[in-house]
Amino acid sequence: MKAQSSLEYLFMLVAMFVLVLGTLFAYNQGVLPHTIQTGEQVSSLSLQNSAQYIIVQFNATGTWENIKSKAVSISTSNGKTTCTVQGTSYSGDYSGVINYDTNGRNLGQIYDDCMDGNDEACKVIICALGS
Repeated sequence: MKAQSSLEYLFMLVAMFVLVLGTLFAYNQGVLPHTIQTGEQVSSLSLQNSAQYIIVQFNATGTWENIKSKAVSISTSNGKTTCTVQGTSYSGDYSGVINYDTNGRNLGQIYDDCMDGNDEACKVIICALGS
């Protein structure tokens, strides 16, 4: 009877050990990192989609050709960013800080950076040209 109890106890310990190892594997190599990476990709694609939609609207009216060579200035105050397209009436606010250096870059180059996966560049397009 004691041998059977000891054997059952041993199997229970082995089963718990296997569960712990399985959980560690899922956390470090499997499900969780993949889920986090997928969420980041969705966020990035959402920003790209918003910026692209804005540019498509400007293309439809023929305005994009006139403003894509314009520079954008960014100023941040109290956690809010203001983006202004130089020489135009286009200006807007973004409710966070945008970490993108616009010096020497025009709207066309910023848009290209956005489409290359730079989320901060997408935020500049959305801030400056979005409604």
